[in-house]
This record gives sequence, structure tokens and C-alpha cells, in this order.
Amino acid sequence: MFWKKLFLFHRKKNEDIAEKPAEEKSFLLYTRYAPQILTWFRREKGIPKKDLQLAVIDDEEQPAWKVIRLLEILMTDLNLLYLITKRGEAFEELAEQAYEENGLLILIQEEDEDGNIPGNLVLDLRDWEKHLDIISEVSYNTLIM
Repeated sequence: MFWKKLFLFHRKKNEDIAEKPAEEKSFLLYTRYAPQILTWFRREKGIPKKDLQLAVIDDEEQPAWKVIRLLEILMTDLNLLYLITKRGEAFEELAEQAYEENGLLILIQEEDEDGNIPGNLVLDLRDWEKHLDIISEVSYNTLIM
């Protein structure tokens, strides 16, 4: 009887392991590291904290609440934030809240035709899936996360 229960328990445990899907990497899992990464790149580029003008390029394929969560984490240390997005209405409440609570000015705008992006450090969320486990392509003042 004991051996039968042990065998069934061991078999069930192996089935549970086999049935678990491969764990997907989560956008939110990496948002908690964003302030440290941002600080590292700011220091690497020699940008004083008071002069930082962060531009965040929205990933329209992600739900707006995920991007809002990332911005809430980042906005405590910023003075000016440019948000480049095609869905500005989703972020208007956050912009008002940030100004009232932190004095942070969030300027919401669409990317212009020339591809000019304001700010002195750019956080591009569009290609985040490709670069989750590595600090990735940094060209000029652009961080692709």
C-alpha cells in the first residue's frame, strides 16, 4: 500500500512538471529593473540627473496599463518626460496625476515624420521582447529595452 501511494505520488509529480508550459518572459518582470538600467545609461552618457529628459517610445502592442505601470516606476526620479505614442488619450490621466503628485511634466506627442525624438535619453519599448536578457543596442543616446 505504501509503495503504491509513493509510486502514484511520484507519477503525479512528474505529470505536473511535464504539463507546465514553458514560462514566458513578462514585460512587467523587467520593469522593476528599469530605474537601475536608466541610471546606468544616464551615468554612462554623462547626463546629470537634473538635466535628464527621458523620451519613452510606447509599444502600442502592449496594453496601456503595462506601459503606465512602467512610467509610474520611472517618474519618481524625473523632471521631464516625453511620451511618444499614437494613443495619447490612454495616458492623459497619468500625465495629470504625475504633475499633481510629483510635479513631473509629461509631454505626450506622436513621432514626427522625420523620426526626430526629443530628449537626451530614449527608452524604446517597441522591441523589448528581443532584448530582455541583455543590455542591448545602444546607439547614440538610445536604449532599446
